[in-house]
Amino acid sequence: MIEKLEFIDAGFRQIVNSEGVKDLVDDYASGVEARANANIPAGSKGFKKETIKGHYAGGRWISFVVSQDRAAVAAESENKVLSRAVK
Repeated sequence: MIEKLEFIDAGFRQIVNSEGVKDLVDDYASGVEARANANIPAGSKGFKKETIKGHYAGGRWISFVVSQDRAAVAAESENKVLSRAVK
């Protein structure tokens, strides 16, 4: 059975939803984006980072890095450039 994790402590929710945590999440994603983009073919748009407020855990910050074109998709598929960029 899967149970939902619910943050009931207001102080904890305040921390995970803070601008400081947003900055940490965003900085980490920026590093992943930069490392992945260092290994893409010339002419590719590469990968792009996005940071948003999610809909779970009280709206905590999340970031993700996505491909912007087929060349970036191929670079991940063939050489795992994005996967390797995640430390």
